[in-house]
Amino acid sequence: MEQGSWYRQRVFLFLGAALGIRLILAAFVYGYPADMGCFSGWSEHLVKVGFSRFYSGEIFADYPPGYMYPLFLIGMLRNALRIPFNSGVYLILVKFPALLADVVLAYFLYRVGENHVGHRAGFYLALAFAFNPAVILNSALWGQIDSFFMIPLVVGVFLLAEGKIEWSVLGWMLAFLTKPQALFFAPLWIFVLLERKDVGVFLRGVLTGFLTFVLLSFPFSGPMTVLRIYRGTIGSYPYASLNAFNLMALLGGNWMPDETKFLFLSYRYWGYVGILVTILWSAFFFFRIKGKERVYATASSLAVSVFFLAPRMHERYLFPALFFILLWYLFEPKRKILFLYAGLSVTFFVNVGLVLLLALLYEMYHIARFDGWLLCTSAANGVLWGLLLSYTLKKVKSEGTVR
Repeated sequence: MEQGSWYRQRVFLFLGAALGIRLILAAFVYGYPADMGCFSGWSEHLVKVGFSRFYSGEIFADYPPGYMYPLFLIGMLRNALRIPFNSGVYLILVKFPALLADVVLAYFLYRVGENHVGHRAGFYLALAFAFNPAVILNSALWGQIDSFFMIPLVVGVFLLAEGKIEWSVLGWMLAFLTKPQALFFAPLWIFVLLERKDVGVFLRGVLTGFLTFVLLSFPFSGPMTVLRIYRGTIGSYPYASLNAFNLMALLGGNWMPDETKFLFLSYRYWGYVGILVTILWSAFFFFRIKGKERVYATASSLAVSVFFLAPRMHERYLFPALFFILLWYLFEPKRKILFLYAGLSVTFFVNVGLVLLLALLYEMYHIARFDGWLLCTSAANGVLWGLLLSYTLKKVKSEGTVR
């Protein structure tokens, strides 16, 4: 009890320090110009025209409505306090939801960890996420909201592992309404529903997701308007890789139209093959092993595999893997899993850091197809992806029985 109290007190101290570091960095580094410009412009436009006219086509907007609610509050606060644009205070304000989300996710690791691997291990895993330079880079320096998007997604995956499927769908839908990348993890819910074979659970889950979508879409001129945003987003950026250091980039596809042929197929169709392989392998892995860790292991596998194999990936799309791998470790404390976390943290930092550095210093937004950093980091991601597959395959063999 005394040891638990010691770690509980200090986790707040250290997470407060992690938030403080982020606030300082956020104030002095503008962030990725395109994303910061969008968030700033959207928040002001929301205050000006309201929710119902936001997607009227007056300005470019390719994000679904989930993050528009926080941006509306940011715009209201900026106007009420007359905070100057591009001031340090304003940069903190725009980035703050992601900064806070980083700390919330780290605390979630601690709370789950204290119940499964003990206070000490949970404490250090929380710090491993909170003070990870790759995580800090993504939110405090770049200014992206991947950690904010991760909160409902993580809650959904956690509830799914606990067997609370209907409530888990609510978490997934909130994540989907924040970023379409939640689709990467939809197979996980499909696997669980197929295993349960419960029509009632399926119908309640569908109803929960549908009502959530309708409720949060309604202020933005209704679900049909929001669905048009998704269609536009999915159809945009038709490139094999958008500065994502993955297989497409390794094969010379960075900023190449995804219709360009490589060997006898286009990059796009090679990517579709990669997605199919990812789903089939994830299903095989999920249905062949036991325990809650399979949910987190499958989420990790989906996150890494989709990033590495699929077309139209952005540099930041590997981010969910960093958190899910740590969550996986909490339920299966193996050193190999921590090695994957460390390796992917390094490749993520190099990938995102290089893109941000070139944008801020030289206004360069397209990394050359055969850039040395791109090729080496893409190859490193390939090695790490291979290690992930190797470890999961060994786990399947060690289980030895079909569920």
